[in-house]
Amino acid sequence: MQNDNKLAAFMAAMVSAAEAEAAEMRETAADEEAAALAECRAGTETDSEKRIAAAEADAKNQEDKRITAAAFAAKRELLRFREDCADEVFAAVRERIKSAAAGKDYGKMLCALFKKALDAMPGAERVTVLLRPEDMGHSDALKRAFPDVELSFAEGEQALGGLVADCPELSRRVDLSFDSALEDLEGRFAETTGFSMEM
Repeated sequence: MQNDNKLAAFMAAMVSAAEAEAAEMRETAADEEAAALAECRAGTETDSEKRIAAAEADAKNQEDKRITAAAFAAKRELLRFREDCADEVFAAVRERIKSAAAGKDYGKMLCALFKKALDAMPGAERVTVLLRPEDMGHSDALKRAFPDVELSFAEGEQALGGLVADCPELSRRVDLSFDSALEDLEGRFAETTGFSMEM
């Protein structure tokens, strides 16, 4: 009987120790599980924040690209419009020049231009006048208008009209061709209006 009591006590002690150890293991496992869950949640939140930040950065980058592309497209359209306006203006100017060069007063205009060239070359005695081939018929009128100057004539490169006066003795050349005047006008027009391509 005494042995039975000892055995029962021993068994009770063993069960109690096993239960205590099991409770401790459960508590440790619960702590470890809680720590693992907390770490997982923190990692998930960090990943989520990173994904959100990356999505926001990507959206901003795409919007910046869209705005930049729209701005370039608008600028190209404006420059195209400016060029069209400039083309229209100078097409009209060229037509007026052609009309003037074909008009009855063109000979007087050439004489006025040559007078201006002589004013820019004081003391010139011998001058070569460069004219368009179709303007050579005005050479006699120029000679008659300026008898004190020895004039010779040659074909110039100008296409629209006007003249170029060359005086080698004075090392002076005065370009009063309509081509040069138009080119100068185009340059000043671009400067004052901003009608030029700048990308």
